[in-house]
Amino acid sequence: MSHERMVREMCAAVDAGDAESFASWFADDATYVFANGAPLTGRAAITAATAGAAGALPWVHHVVDQVAAVGEDQLFCRFTIETAAPDGKRLALPCVTVIRLAGDRITDYRVHVDITPAFGQAPGPE
Repeated sequence: MSHERMVREMCAAVDAGDAESFASWFADDATYVFANGAPLTGRAAITAATAGAAGALPWVHHVVDQVAAVGEDQLFCRFTIETAAPDGKRLALPCVTVIRLAGDRITDYRVHVDITPAFGQAPGPE
């Protein structure tokens, strides 16, 4: 399977609220860091966090803008995450994810995004 197809399937799982399918791409001992959150370790923790994040937003849709491989074990992915602010206004949030692979499993996943506008907070530093 191509890396781009893998990323698109992962995004589709999150968009559908299917945390189990999303987490199935990860190694049992994978690490996951979302924005400035604490690192998570293990597929069960990743599944729970994904379900919680998806449930915190009214809806979410990932637009995959670019998937670039660096060597055989690292991907840089650029997305636009579409969702709604508390006032219902549609948001398009830029996001970059760095993925480290071992074979066909993700061992490290880093999401770089400012999600605060989705919760009615001003983006960026105060």
